[in-house]
Amino acid sequence: MRPALEIRTYQRESPHHHHAFAQLVMPVGGRMEIEVEGRGACLDLSLAAWVAPNATHAQVAEDASRFLVLDCPSHWLGEAALATLAQQTYVPINPTARRLIEFADLAGQHALTAHSTHLIPLLLSTLSTNALQPAGGMDVLLARLEADPGAAWSNEAMARVAIMSEGQLHRRFLERFEQTPQAWLANLRMRHARRWLADSNLPVVDIALRLGFSDQAALTRAMRRLCDTTPAAWRRNARRSG
Repeated sequence: MRPALEIRTYQRESPHHHHAFAQLVMPVGGRMEIEVEGRGACLDLSLAAWVAPNATHAQVAEDASRFLVLDCPSHWLGEAALATLAQQTYVPINPTARRLIEFADLAGQHALTAHSTHLIPLLLSTLSTNALQPAGGMDVLLARLEADPGAAWSNEAMARVAIMSEGQLHRRFLERFEQTPQAWLANLRMRHARRWLADSNLPVVDIALRLGFSDQAALTRAMRRLCDTTPAAWRRNARRSG
C-alpha cells in the first residue's frame, strides 16, 4: 500500500471499526462527529483528525459533507510518527492547511492522484509536528510550487522553502529532473496554462497573471518557446479535439 489522497463522502453513520493504516481526515465542507479510542470531537473546517493504525473509531457525518482523506501505511510514517499519533488525535487546521485543502478539492481526483507525492508532504508539514514529516525539504518545495506556481519563485525563495543553499537546490533539480529550478518552474507554469486554456473560459490575460507572467504577451512568448504555439491556437485546437 502507498499513501493515497482522496475526496470522500461518508454514509451518515459508520459504526466502530479499525484498519491497519493511519488515516488523516480533513473536512472540505460540512461536519463530522467522530470518536477515536474513546476520545470524541466534532470535525469542521477548523479541525482534522488523525486515526492511528488499528485505532477503534466511529463517526457520524452531516448529509452532503465532504472530506479530504489521507491513508498512510504504517511503514511509511515510521515509529516516531506512530508514537506521536497515539497522543495527537485532533489537529487544528491553520490557514495554510485550509488553503491546501481547498486547492486539493478544486484540483479534482485525477490531479490528486497524479501529484499526491508532492501534496502529502506539504499537508503533513502544515498540520503536524516534525515527527509526522517523512519527506524532505525538496518534496515540500515541489508541493508549494504545484500549489502556487504563479508566486514570485526566485531561486533564493525556492532554496529557503527547501531549507538548502541555492547551489544545493540547483544540484538537486539537475539530479532529479535534469533541469534547472527555473526551467522546471517554466514547464510547470506551462502545464497549468495548457490545462486552463483547454478546460476553462478564463481570459488569456487572467491565466497569464495567475501564473506569474507580467502580461499576456509574456505568456505568448513563453508558449511559443516551449510549445511552438500560442495560447489562442492551443485553446482552439483543444476545443476542436473535444
